[in-house]
Amino acid sequence: MTAWETARKLFFIPNPSRLWSLVSCLRLRAISGSNRKVAWFGNALLGTQGGHLTSDATGEQPGRPEIRVLRSNAPFIHITRTQKRPSPYADPARWSRNRFSRPLFTESLPPFLIPPAIFVGLLLSLWTWKCMWIIIMQNKLLYLSWLPPFSRSDKISEYESECRPVLWSEHTIRSLDNTKLALCQGYIPATPGHSSATPGQWWIDTSSITPAITGFESIRRCPHFPDETSYTVAALSYRGYWTSSGRATQSGIEADAQAFLMHVSERFSPCQIVLWGHSLGAAVAASALLERLSQNATHAREEDRAPIRGLIMEAPISNIKDMLISLYPQKWLPYRYLWPFSWNSWCNYTNLERLAALRSQKVDQSRGVPQTADCRVPPILILSPENDEVIPPTVAEQLEHQGKSLGLDVRRQNIRGAMHTEVPTKPEGKKALVEFIIRTTHDPPRG
Repeated sequence: MTAWETARKLFFIPNPSRLWSLVSCLRLRAISGSNRKVAWFGNALLGTQGGHLTSDATGEQPGRPEIRVLRSNAPFIHITRTQKRPSPYADPARWSRNRFSRPLFTESLPPFLIPPAIFVGLLLSLWTWKCMWIIIMQNKLLYLSWLPPFSRSDKISEYESECRPVLWSEHTIRSLDNTKLALCQGYIPATPGHSSATPGQWWIDTSSITPAITGFESIRRCPHFPDETSYTVAALSYRGYWTSSGRATQSGIEADAQAFLMHVSERFSPCQIVLWGHSLGAAVAASALLERLSQNATHAREEDRAPIRGLIMEAPISNIKDMLISLYPQKWLPYRYLWPFSWNSWCNYTNLERLAALRSQKVDQSRGVPQTADCRVPPILILSPENDEVIPPTVAEQLEHQGKSLGLDVRRQNIRGAMHTEVPTKPEGKKALVEFIIRTTHDPPRG
């Protein structure tokens, strides 16, 4: 018979002995782990009968609940547990372990400082993460071979109708390490009726054929453009650019530039070369000129090489450090301080210093003793866009000042209203380019 049925029968028979039997039954069930509904029903039962029952704690055992029946106006059964939950501070060893297992962050900071601390920690983590990727991926960020989008799939035929009468063609050459390089070449014949002078050769560095073609077309339509001379424009795509293979690196690009100059000297001799570099390409062109003059200083027959008559530096950079500072002018940003971790060392200041040193010095390869000679450093034109959003205008001023202090033929032209890539499209920029080309290719070379 269940406890519920027993209680129902006892509810209608007010016998004290039966009530005491019910209390004993409830006590045994409480000891065995019965739920608290049994104790509640016992309280209700005793209250209904109005009986008064007292008893002392009997059968107390360690770890077992104790039942106490107390005397009151409303009799009830009160169940308590004599075994308490052990405190972690009772055992010193256990207290020590719990103490050091608490998070140090929440233990050492007041609650109102936790949100700002979390924000600062996330900001520092983001800065560290971005700095790491800037260092690792610096070649991808410096040599933007993926810009403009889809530039590697450009075709010359897409611009052929816009470029007439200039004839553009695509060629392939090999770098010094046998890397395949793409070359976009355009030819401008002399106007009929004029006696053609020595042909000129331009070198334009570009990542895509679009800047080379569109930039040169805007210059060709300039009214000051000479008609009596035929010109060949060659736009070199470094490794990793356009359809060239390989990946862009500083050593690889320097090798590409030397291979290109060798190709021009062999195929278009006799000719006069004018180098034209834009932004980072200005440092590439200056480095190529420096390497070419160094080779001429040790070459037995200098007349076998096509002379370089001029160097055009359009929106040039100074060095990697200044370029990072110009891109991140805020002093609180850590990215501008990453220049010591750069493995690219393009520097136009160093190029100008070395050009000035080669101007009056020639190395005798057989003896290794410096001897006086004339290496004929060509004139240099620096084109500075007034509204350049990438390179500060002060860079061109500093390069001009250093070049003149070193005794080089350096001239700077400020192009009003031009942005970083708009120099060839502005009338002032077209005029400066054409006048410089005419002066360097028609005037006799100066030492």
